[in-house]
Amino acid sequence: MKTNRMAMSTVAGLAALTLGLAGCSGSDSGDGADEAQNSPAASESTSDSTAEDAEDQGEDTGDDTDSEEGSKQDSSGDGLSADADLSKDTPATSAEDAIKTAEKKVGDGIVHGIELDWDEKDQAWQYEVSILDGSTDHDVEIDADSGKIVKHEQDSTDDKEKAIDLNDPMTFDEALELAQKKASGKLVGWKLEYDDNMKEFQFDFDKGGEETEVTVDTETKRVTVDD
Repeated sequence: MKTNRMAMSTVAGLAALTLGLAGCSGSDSGDGADEAQNSPAASESTSDSTAEDAEDQGEDTGDDTDSEEGSKQDSSGDGLSADADLSKDTPATSAEDAIKTAEKKVGDGIVHGIELDWDEKDQAWQYEVSILDGSTDHDVEIDADSGKIVKHEQDSTDDKEKAIDLNDPMTFDEALELAQKKASGKLVGWKLEYDDNMKEFQFDFDKGGEETEVTVDTETKRVTVDD
Protein backbone atom coordinates (compact mmCIF):
# COMPACT_ATOMS: atom_id res chain seq x y z
CA MET A 1 0.00 0.00 0.00
CA LYS A 2 2.84 2.41 0.76
CA THR A 3 4.43 1.67 -2.58
CA ASN A 4 1.20 2.31 -4.42
CA ARG A 5 0.71 5.60 -2.60
CA MET A 6 4.19 6.70 -3.54
CA ALA A 7 3.60 5.79 -7.20
CA MET A 8 0.32 7.65 -7.26
CA SER A 9 1.96 10.66 -5.63
CA THR A 10 4.71 10.64 -8.23
CA VAL A 11 2.21 10.42 -11.09
CA ALA A 12 0.18 13.26 -9.64
CA GLY A 13 3.29 15.37 -9.30
CA LEU A 14 4.27 14.79 -12.91
CA ALA A 15 0.78 15.68 -14.09
CA ALA A 16 0.84 18.93 -12.13
CA LEU A 17 4.25 19.78 -13.51
CA THR A 18 3.06 19.17 -17.06
CA LEU A 19 0.00 21.37 -16.58
CA GLY A 20 2.14 24.11 -15.06
CA LEU A 21 4.54 24.06 -17.98
CA ALA A 22 1.67 24.16 -20.47
CA GLY A 23 0.17 27.14 -18.68
CA CYS A 24 3.46 29.02 -18.74
CA SER A 25 3.93 28.31 -22.42
CA GLY A 26 0.43 29.61 -23.33
CA SER A 27 0.93 32.72 -21.23
CA ASP A 28 4.25 33.51 -22.88
CA SER A 29 2.76 33.02 -26.36
CA GLY A 30 -0.15 35.36 -25.63
CA ASP A 31 2.06 38.03 -24.09
CA GLY A 32 4.41 37.85 -27.05
CA ALA A 33 1.58 38.33 -29.52
CA ASP A 34 0.20 41.28 -27.55
CA GLU A 35 3.64 42.83 -27.32
CA ALA A 36 4.18 42.36 -31.05
CA GLN A 37 0.88 44.00 -31.88
CA ASN A 38 1.47 46.89 -29.48
CA SER A 39 5.10 47.47 -30.43
CA PRO A 40 6.07 50.82 -32.12
CA ALA A 41 7.70 48.95 -35.00
CA ALA A 42 4.49 47.10 -35.82
CA SER A 43 2.46 50.31 -35.63
CA GLU A 44 4.92 52.14 -37.88
CA SER A 45 4.92 49.29 -40.38
CA THR A 46 1.12 49.18 -40.56
CA SER A 47 0.86 52.97 -40.74
CA ASP A 48 3.51 53.23 -43.44
CA SER A 49 1.86 50.54 -45.51
CA THR A 50 -1.53 52.25 -45.27
CA ALA A 51 -0.02 55.63 -46.12
CA GLU A 52 1.83 54.22 -49.10
CA ASP A 53 -1.34 52.58 -50.40
CA ALA A 54 -3.28 55.83 -50.01
CA GLU A 55 -0.47 57.79 -51.64
CA ASP A 56 -0.35 55.38 -54.57
CA GLN A 57 -4.10 55.63 -55.02
CA GLY A 58 -3.91 59.41 -54.84
CA GLU A 59 -1.15 59.55 -57.45
CA ASP A 60 -3.08 57.32 -59.80
CA THR A 61 -6.19 59.43 -59.46
CA GLY A 62 -4.22 62.61 -59.94
CA ASP A 63 -2.50 61.30 -63.05
CA ASP A 64 -5.81 60.27 -64.59
CA THR A 65 -7.31 63.69 -63.89
CA ASP A 66 -4.34 65.54 -65.33
CA SER A 67 -4.44 63.33 -68.41
CA GLU A 68 -8.13 64.02 -68.99
CA GLU A 69 -7.67 67.75 -68.52
CA GLY A 70 -4.71 67.77 -70.87
CA SER A 71 -6.72 65.87 -73.46
CA LYS A 72 -9.59 68.33 -73.18
CA GLN A 73 -7.26 71.29 -73.52
CA ASP A 74 -5.56 69.78 -76.56
CA SER A 75 -8.83 68.93 -78.32
CA SER A 76 -10.69 72.12 -77.55
CA GLY A 77 -8.33 74.55 -79.21
CA ASP A 78 -9.16 78.27 -79.45
CA GLY A 79 -10.09 79.49 -82.92
CA LEU A 80 -9.69 82.95 -84.40
CA SER A 81 -11.68 85.65 -82.66
CA ALA A 82 -14.37 87.53 -84.55
CA ASP A 83 -12.18 90.65 -84.69
CA ALA A 84 -9.09 88.87 -86.01
CA ASP A 85 -6.90 90.60 -88.58
CA LEU A 86 -6.42 88.16 -91.47
CA SER A 87 -3.27 89.97 -92.56
CA LYS A 88 -1.65 88.82 -89.31
CA ASP A 89 -3.73 85.87 -88.09
CA THR A 90 -4.47 82.63 -89.91
CA PRO A 91 -7.08 79.97 -89.10
CA ALA A 92 -6.20 76.37 -88.29
CA THR A 93 -7.37 75.23 -91.74
CA SER A 94 -5.36 76.63 -94.63
CA ALA A 95 -6.89 77.72 -97.92
CA GLU A 96 -5.16 74.81 -99.64
CA ASP A 97 -6.71 72.32 -97.21
CA ALA A 98 -10.13 73.91 -97.62
CA ILE A 99 -9.90 73.44 -101.40
CA LYS A 100 -8.87 69.80 -100.95
CA THR A 101 -11.84 69.20 -98.65
CA ALA A 102 -14.24 70.74 -101.15
CA GLU A 103 -12.76 68.79 -104.06
CA LYS A 104 -13.13 65.56 -102.10
CA LYS A 105 -16.79 66.40 -101.49
CA VAL A 106 -17.63 67.39 -105.08
CA GLY A 107 -15.31 65.14 -107.04
CA ASP A 108 -14.25 66.34 -110.49
CA GLY A 109 -14.60 70.00 -111.33
CA ILE A 110 -12.92 73.37 -111.80
CA VAL A 111 -12.10 75.32 -108.65
CA HIS A 112 -12.86 78.88 -109.73
CA GLY A 113 -13.15 80.66 -106.39
CA ILE A 114 -12.30 80.64 -102.69
CA GLU A 115 -13.33 83.18 -100.07
CA LEU A 116 -12.64 83.60 -96.36
CA ASP A 117 -14.74 85.84 -94.12
CA TRP A 118 -16.71 85.95 -90.86
CA ASP A 119 -20.16 84.36 -90.95
CA GLU A 120 -22.47 86.33 -88.65
CA LYS A 121 -25.12 83.61 -88.57
CA ASP A 122 -22.77 80.81 -87.55
CA GLN A 123 -20.45 83.15 -85.64
CA ALA A 124 -17.40 81.56 -87.23
CA TRP A 125 -14.74 82.11 -89.85
CA GLN A 126 -15.66 80.14 -92.95
CA TYR A 127 -14.24 79.40 -96.37
CA GLU A 128 -16.50 79.21 -99.40
CA VAL A 129 -15.03 77.16 -102.23
CA SER A 130 -16.69 77.34 -105.65
CA ILE A 131 -16.32 74.39 -108.01
CA LEU A 132 -17.87 74.04 -111.47
CA ASP A 133 -18.67 70.47 -112.48
CA GLY A 134 -20.12 70.50 -115.98
CA SER A 135 -23.26 72.60 -115.74
CA THR A 136 -23.47 72.41 -111.97
CA ASP A 137 -21.84 75.04 -109.77
CA HIS A 138 -21.02 73.89 -106.24
CA ASP A 139 -20.51 76.18 -103.25
CA VAL A 140 -18.94 74.36 -100.33
CA GLU A 141 -18.72 76.19 -97.01
CA ILE A 142 -16.03 74.98 -94.62
CA ASP A 143 -15.36 75.97 -91.02
CA ALA A 144 -11.93 77.60 -91.05
CA ASP A 145 -10.96 76.29 -87.62
CA SER A 146 -12.28 72.73 -87.60
CA GLY A 147 -11.96 72.11 -91.35
CA LYS A 148 -15.42 70.52 -91.43
CA ILE A 149 -17.99 71.13 -94.15
CA VAL A 150 -20.80 73.38 -92.94
CA LYS A 151 -22.92 73.60 -96.08
CA HIS A 152 -22.96 72.36 -99.68
CA GLU A 153 -25.14 74.11 -102.24
CA GLN A 154 -25.58 73.33 -105.95
CA ASP A 155 -26.94 75.45 -108.81
CA SER A 156 -27.26 74.94 -112.55
CA THR A 157 -25.28 77.38 -114.69
CA ASP A 158 -24.15 78.10 -118.24
CA ASP A 159 -21.06 80.00 -117.09
CA LYS A 160 -17.65 79.01 -118.33
CA GLU A 161 -15.08 79.25 -115.60
CA LYS A 162 -11.30 78.96 -115.42
CA ALA A 163 -9.33 77.42 -112.59
CA ILE A 164 -7.64 79.62 -110.00
CA ASP A 165 -4.27 78.94 -108.40
CA LEU A 166 -3.27 80.23 -104.97
CA ASN A 167 0.37 80.49 -106.02
CA ASP A 168 0.35 81.25 -109.73
CA PRO A 169 0.74 83.78 -111.20
CA MET A 170 0.63 85.59 -107.86
CA THR A 171 0.65 84.45 -104.24
CA PHE A 172 -1.65 85.73 -101.51
CA ASP A 173 1.21 87.61 -99.81
CA GLU A 174 2.27 89.31 -103.04
CA ALA A 175 -1.27 90.44 -103.77
CA LEU A 176 -1.82 91.60 -100.19
CA GLU A 177 1.34 93.70 -100.29
CA LEU A 178 0.08 95.50 -103.40
CA ALA A 179 -3.35 96.02 -101.84
CA GLN A 180 -1.94 97.47 -98.61
CA LYS A 181 -0.27 100.22 -100.65
CA LYS A 182 -3.73 101.44 -101.55
CA ALA A 183 -5.62 100.87 -98.31
CA SER A 184 -4.97 100.42 -94.61
CA GLY A 185 -6.79 98.91 -91.67
CA LYS A 186 -7.69 95.41 -90.50
CA LEU A 187 -8.15 92.71 -93.13
CA VAL A 188 -11.60 91.29 -92.45
CA GLY A 189 -12.03 89.14 -95.55
CA TRP A 190 -10.49 88.11 -98.83
CA LYS A 191 -11.17 86.00 -101.91
CA LEU A 192 -9.54 84.76 -105.08
CA GLU A 193 -11.81 84.13 -108.03
CA TYR A 194 -12.15 84.02 -111.79
CA ASP A 195 -14.58 86.78 -112.68
CA ASP A 196 -15.25 88.64 -115.93
CA ASN A 197 -12.39 86.88 -117.68
CA MET A 198 -9.99 87.97 -114.96
CA LYS A 199 -8.33 86.12 -112.07
CA GLU A 200 -8.25 88.47 -109.13
CA PHE A 201 -7.73 88.80 -105.40
CA GLN A 202 -10.17 90.96 -103.48
CA PHE A 203 -9.28 92.26 -100.02
CA ASP A 204 -11.73 93.84 -97.58
CA PHE A 205 -10.14 96.26 -95.12
CA ASP A 206 -11.84 97.84 -92.12
CA LYS A 207 -10.55 101.04 -90.60
CA GLY A 208 -12.62 102.70 -87.90
CA GLY A 209 -15.79 101.07 -89.13
CA GLU A 210 -15.25 102.09 -92.75
CA GLU A 211 -14.63 99.30 -95.22
CA THR A 212 -12.51 99.47 -98.35
CA GLU A 213 -12.38 96.80 -101.06
CA VAL A 214 -9.16 96.45 -103.03
CA THR A 215 -8.92 94.29 -106.15
CA VAL A 216 -5.64 92.98 -107.53
CA ASP A 217 -5.44 91.50 -111.02
CA THR A 218 -3.12 88.50 -110.72
CA GLU A 219 -2.07 88.73 -114.38
CA THR A 220 -1.43 92.44 -114.83
CA LYS A 221 -0.89 93.36 -111.15
CA ARG A 222 -3.31 96.24 -111.62
CA VAL A 223 -4.82 97.48 -108.34
CA THR A 224 -8.23 99.12 -108.06
CA VAL A 225 -9.96 100.54 -105.00
CA ASP A 226 -13.69 100.49 -104.28
CA ASP A 227 -14.60 102.51 -101.18
